[in-house]
Amino acid sequence: MTPNESASPFELRLMREEDLQAAHALELACYPAEAAATRDAFSYRQKHFPGYFRSAWRNGSLIGLACGVRTAEDSCESDALKGAHDAEAAGRHLCVLSVAVSEQSRGLGVGKALMEALIGQAKADRLESIVLMCEAGLIRFYERLGFRYAGRSASEHGGLQWHEMKLQLA
Repeated sequence: MTPNESASPFELRLMREEDLQAAHALELACYPAEAAATRDAFSYRQKHFPGYFRSAWRNGSLIGLACGVRTAEDSCESDALKGAHDAEAAGRHLCVLSVAVSEQSRGLGVGKALMEALIGQAKADRLESIVLMCEAGLIRFYERLGFRYAGRSASEHGGLQWHEMKLQLA
């Protein structure tokens, strides 16, 4: 059964502009303030890359989100990219910048479903790869989605130690 079927505990859809405040609140609940995306960054991502800003809902409440931007870079280390202002609409790579699932919704497959939606969109758009940075505790999660570990990132965004992951599509 897929997350979009009626028996599913949640519904996936594209993020809407009117839901960005709830998205930012979820981001702040899941990441330290120094590492969390700004409300302006979310607005930029939703406006310029709407197909790459997915959300998960249960009983009218936002329980998860995943978003990214297209870029010519095959790494997410650039701090300018995290602000989304170095993104390129025709970029051949997707840099996933945020994946956030509410604490009470973890373990339900929300993050997996959101990432599968982004992967599906990237494949439909014939992108070359998907890249992301994650904390050490999430490496196995992304490996189960087909990503390979590319190494420890030079980025110390938000004061955290990040690890680069890559999913080659073409």
